Amino acid sequence: MTDDNKPKIDRRSLLLGAGVGIGGAAVVAVGGAAIKSATSSIATPKAVGKGKPAKIATSFKDSRPAQAEETKAPAGAPNVVVIILDDVGFADLGCYGGELITPSLDALAGAGLRYTNFRTTAMCSCTRAALLTGLNHHSAGMGWLADIDSGYPGYRGDLTRQNATLAEVLVEAGWSTFLLGKWHVNNAEHGGANGPYHNWPTHRGFERAYWYQGHSSDHFHPGALYEGTARVETGGDNYYLSDDLAERAVTYLHTQKAMAPDKPFYMQLAFGAAHSPLQAKAADRDLYKGRFEAGWDEIRKHRLERQKSLGLMPAETPLPPLSPGAKPWAELTADQKRLYARYMEVFGGMVTGADRAIGRVMAELEAMGLRENTLVVVFSDNGASAEGTETGTPNVFGPAFGRPASEAEALALYDTMGEDGTFPHYPIGWTNASNTPYRLYKQYTSLGGVADPLIVAWPKGVADKGGVRKQFVHVVDLYPTVLDACGVQRPELYRGEAQKPLEGASVAKTFASPQVATRTEQYYELGGFRAFEEGSWRLVAQHQRGKAFEDDHWGLYDTAHDPNELRDVSADHPEVAARLRSKWDKAAAAYDVLPLDDRPLLLKLVQQRGAKLRKRWDIRPPIDPISTDVSPIVCGLSHSIEVELSRPKGDEDGVLIAHGSLPAGYVLYIDKGRLIYETSLLPWSEVIAAPDRLPRGPVKVKYQQSMTSRPFEGRGALYVNGRKVAEHKFERVLFAPGYDGFCVGSDQGNRVSRAYEGPNPFQGKISRVLIDVDTAAMSPLEIMRFMKAMSIKV
Repeated sequence: MTDDNKPKIDRRSLLLGAGVGIGGAAVVAVGGAAIKSATSSIATPKAVGKGKPAKIATSFKDSRPAQAEETKAPAGAPNVVVIILDDVGFADLGCYGGELITPSLDALAGAGLRYTNFRTTAMCSCTRAALLTGLNHHSAGMGWLADIDSGYPGYRGDLTRQNATLAEVLVEAGWSTFLLGKWHVNNAEHGGANGPYHNWPTHRGFERAYWYQGHSSDHFHPGALYEGTARVETGGDNYYLSDDLAERAVTYLHTQKAMAPDKPFYMQLAFGAAHSPLQAKAADRDLYKGRFEAGWDEIRKHRLERQKSLGLMPAETPLPPLSPGAKPWAELTADQKRLYARYMEVFGGMVTGADRAIGRVMAELEAMGLRENTLVVVFSDNGASAEGTETGTPNVFGPAFGRPASEAEALALYDTMGEDGTFPHYPIGWTNASNTPYRLYKQYTSLGGVADPLIVAWPKGVADKGGVRKQFVHVVDLYPTVLDACGVQRPELYRGEAQKPLEGASVAKTFASPQVATRTEQYYELGGFRAFEEGSWRLVAQHQRGKAFEDDHWGLYDTAHDPNELRDVSADHPEVAARLRSKWDKAAAAYDVLPLDDRPLLLKLVQQRGAKLRKRWDIRPPIDPISTDVSPIVCGLSHSIEVELSRPKGDEDGVLIAHGSLPAGYVLYIDKGRLIYETSLLPWSEVIAAPDRLPRGPVKVKYQQSMTSRPFEGRGALYVNGRKVAEHKFERVLFAPGYDGFCVGSDQGNRVSRAYEGPNPFQGKISRVLIDVDTAAMSPLEIMRFMKAMSIKV
């Protein structure tokens, strides 16, 4: 071929080819006709900004590619970091009057603003739903926890899809978006490897997410941590969840700035601290050695004094009496004082660990030159928790499952309390101290449940360094506030669907002024507890679970003169009480609050459990761990687990089946050739062990559980090739496993048994696991026995 006959391309076509941009058109020749691709000038919704459509002619030379520009954030728009603490009370942080060591948070408060009249919803899922959607939690479908779908619009336990999340709005406005830590707005039934994924973080606007779904996590060996939609295995020497979240946050920041240095980011950093289990690094816990020996009465008194001196509470604010479930410290025995002080040392260490992680992220923002224009918002999701009961516990599952540890058993764990292998929670007396100066706790709509710390720090946007703001702010107001600070308008349509009107209002003007007005009315409801706020007036229904809602007395409090709701003035101002009650009724109708449901969480879970029972599971390994919320339900029921396996050499050991962890779990494993079944409910374990080694080669083993009275009385037996080899009558059958999912062939997350270390994978081969469950409904007598054993009152 001569040079004259070689294919040629003219200079104009060459230059055009080099200039093809985002969303370039595709032209396909079919039978001599030019066909324009259906996606000729379409980019992803996020990427489409200003641009030019494609011009398509017969030849490439005469055509022009589409040119689209990625949407850019407004010039000078800030980065945003929203930090959520968990079950941290109004008075715990140093900058809110506490003695806890929180230098990073104190520094943010010193460089920014503290709010004294910030309110939440009294529960974790609910508060997060309000933050993410700008809707009241019932409107967002989260009237209770994400663990339960009650079937009513306000109680689906799954984040509404009728409003774009804060992340969805910002990602399409030009921000990178990251989530780290707790999510808990995706219904538990949707938390498995098969989804559905519609409410997983990466489907709700977060481009990257390193997260966990449930209300709690093991902090030394998280059993269900995800990167996007892929489960990741973590833990090991020196691992601690708060540190891990901070390091992953820094990695996200470095990666984003390497790839898109001029693009702002939105980061939601949600710590598990200080939700139960209270777990802390030993060094952090021991910072508080001896610091709580004075007891909660003295600690409360000193916290209130500091709050007054800091200008956070009026000088005349009295210390309220202890709330129900707490005894005066002076009435405790010496052993109780020693043990209860230890629990608080763990709590303090956990909060300090989270503060250190926050400091790590803040220091990196400073080092990267980003801190000046980064809006940081820090708050706690609800008041401190009373779920540790009157005595505290070394294992939160113990009292929850009807088998609390004795004082002696708890003291035996004193030296390692809060470390790996314990799952503690502090006594209710310390909850009173955490919520100083307010009454009651998380789950209540009194101020002890909904009054929380809020810190806003933004060097470029807040001039009043160390200022205090006393205006009313509710968590539902944070969504429009962040958008306001970013200069972003929420779209009226999102993916073609009209958006609900926002139910909060921006408080961004308070950044510059301690006098500017904010909205002053808000309803509250959680688990049948109700309240309505109008200016300084608070109307609170004094509800008792199991009693008719119509019989509730509504107490009226004038917080301008009674900031912690100690004097009921409803008899003096019946017209105010009636007006606020009417407003609550209207809000309940408007925001999907009804029907009221005051059933305790455990009762709701048990009643839902019956509908989730599955008679047979046929599992062929390999298989991913199955999230505990969608896993086989066998505990407390008659069932069998049969495993077909092979041990070619005859010396293969390891875990066959595991579910849960040491605090609450069961495992079937082989050790030194012997088949063993073990249940654990810290500090107890019960073991069934075969006396002889398993044969070499293929073998079929089975664990059979037979209940005499569900869910706590029964026997277990082991079978090898159809022959019973061991049997045991349980002192108490395990009611449910902990947070770690159902695993085949290894024990992922934290281990169930102390007999082995780590996952302890089976060295042979498992070909099949067959699970059969007796799904018959509980009899009325069994239900009554269960409720009595669990101290459930209805």
